[in-house]
Amino acid sequence: MDSVNYIARLNEYAQKERLELKYEEVGCVGPDHIRTFTLKAVVNGKPYPEGVGKNKKEAKQSAAKNALVHLLNETSVSTGSVAEVSSPPVQVKTNYMCWLNEYGQSNRLMIRAVEKITPGPNNLSQYCRFVVGDKEFPAAFGKTKKEAREEAARLVHHEILGNETLDTGDDRDSGTSSLPSEEVVSDISNRAKRLSLQSEDSILTETNFIGLVNSHCQKTRSTCAFVEDKRIGPPHNPIFSYKLLINNVQYSIGEGKSVKDAKQNAARLALSALKEQSDWDSKVAGSDDGTQAKQSPPTSTPDSGRTKSGLVTSATSESIVFMDPSNPPKDQAISPVVKPKIKIAAIFPNVKEKSKEDVINFKTNQRGNLQTVKSPTQTVSSFSRFATDYESIEQLAKGAFGRVFKAKRKLEGKYYAVKIVRYKEKTLEEVKVLSELNHCNIVRYHSCWLEDTAYQWDSSTDSSSASQSSTDQFMKYLYIQMELCENKTLRVWIDEKNIQNPKKSLRDSRRREESVDIMVQMVSGVEHIHTNKLIHRDLKPANIMFSRNGTVKIGDFGLVTSEIEDDAENQKERRGYKGTPSYMAPEQKERRLYDRKVDIFALGLIFFELLWNIPTMHEKEKMWTDVRNQNFPKPFPCHFSQESQMIKSMLCEKPEERPEASKIKTDLEEHKRLLAELKTKQLDSKTVI
Repeated sequence: MDSVNYIARLNEYAQKERLELKYEEVGCVGPDHIRTFTLKAVVNGKPYPEGVGKNKKEAKQSAAKNALVHLLNETSVSTGSVAEVSSPPVQVKTNYMCWLNEYGQSNRLMIRAVEKITPGPNNLSQYCRFVVGDKEFPAAFGKTKKEAREEAARLVHHEILGNETLDTGDDRDSGTSSLPSEEVVSDISNRAKRLSLQSEDSILTETNFIGLVNSHCQKTRSTCAFVEDKRIGPPHNPIFSYKLLINNVQYSIGEGKSVKDAKQNAARLALSALKEQSDWDSKVAGSDDGTQAKQSPPTSTPDSGRTKSGLVTSATSESIVFMDPSNPPKDQAISPVVKPKIKIAAIFPNVKEKSKEDVINFKTNQRGNLQTVKSPTQTVSSFSRFATDYESIEQLAKGAFGRVFKAKRKLEGKYYAVKIVRYKEKTLEEVKVLSELNHCNIVRYHSCWLEDTAYQWDSSTDSSSASQSSTDQFMKYLYIQMELCENKTLRVWIDEKNIQNPKKSLRDSRRREESVDIMVQMVSGVEHIHTNKLIHRDLKPANIMFSRNGTVKIGDFGLVTSEIEDDAENQKERRGYKGTPSYMAPEQKERRLYDRKVDIFALGLIFFELLWNIPTMHEKEKMWTDVRNQNFPKPFPCHFSQESQMIKSMLCEKPEERPEASKIKTDLEEHKRLLAELKTKQLDSKTVI
């Protein structure tokens, strides 16, 4: 299988050559389980050979490969006669800093820059030299820090690789047109790999430009906002336009087929513009310029000298150390060389400078390549806010996606539920939704934060630690602090009621009253969710909880989605097969476009379960399909006539025929009032007798 990411390489090529690149879907054939997709790449309006694959990603990869083969052949072969093939190829300037970073990452070497201001040749004052592992490389000078670093990186490249060049226009490319097809593909593959070393940003296909902009604005304490410029095109194929404002400065407008794509493009254009500014490097580094560094010791704000992993570096020091972020050193600042995804070896501040036991040692082999030799005592210290700020920690639940703990916050001595999940962009959706929903029948959100480690709790020894496996070394974890509910869910409540004898259960007016009261609270919470243009998509008894005073609480917003009619991306999401199948509405199961009414269908099924005694899972499986189709057990309408009509309306096959949550809430409140009046009359009649 081809390991080259041709999509990323083609993107890089298009950016370098300032070409407009887009992909067009040609079509797909075959049944669902063996469907074949076809896409083509269009560069500057010119379509290139189509790519075919078992999925869209594979087809896109194939299309990118075909386009890249033709594009690189076009640049290496002249448009004139064959005799002109040997004309000078296009040269692309090598980005040595990018190469050095990738070299350090691939070889797991620590890279540090020693920088200072000192008189140099040709009136150049910015000094820089790199230390890779334990080997020092020649120093270089430049007008700016960036120039000095680039020249120093070039010297490192020259020392390690000799006179080899990274440029794409080497002599071997001139004969590409005469190579056999397999050699051409191999040659294109190698050249495509080299292209990855020329991109200043190492752009990946799935780069989150919005996240990069947000990160930049946080570091520079800037404000940023996306503003919709216009929306054109028919409803089924709209084109969105957004512009990005950073500190009220407007950047180029980005367009896309969805709001997300438009914002991504706007963020990408803004980043490109920012990087062309002369002060970009100093802003990203978050440190003062060289002149200030010379006049006074470097200073840092409480956050500026700290990264998420507790990594702190000194611009003039000889090492990079991991330290406890809660106690940062006084005179340290982040080195501009340190980049987010570089694997960096660590030494520790409390060991002797030349200890051979606790420090990673570096050796140079005969070829000049640096190799690491790890000592058996190497560790990485980590700071856990959860372990520090909370006590009396107890695990409540464990699932495929994470864990939930009961913990007392030391500051106010109050218990909370803390959910820990692996961090992905999608996991933030639940947090965003919970933070915007403020209702007495929805689990209350308090705060969240990121940590490098997942908290581990051993129930057998009652011990705990903040740790993670070696395979998850660069995984982030999201901690969500929420209102603590009782362990008892609605599923447990129903199962406890079903222990009763079925005939006795029918005579139990208390179960009926409690069920109606629970439904009123559930529907009230769902009404609030729908008012905020959201769909829960996974309502079921297991996701309904109770507070300590017995109030119903809707939880688990992991599958929540918004309801936006004119957004193509959102409509695609609202066709997804997401939820618990037994509680899914028909349109949800069939992957048709659905809306908030899927929640109403689930509520109808829950209402039936609340009222009707189903002794075993086998009994439930036998009747569940009938219940979904509004065919209830014969005694049900007799004992629950009013509720039966309400449930039938909620289980209508057509979503437009199901009532809104507000209408159900009104009907339930009236029914609850009538039941209370009936109970009062019955008690009065018994008293008279």
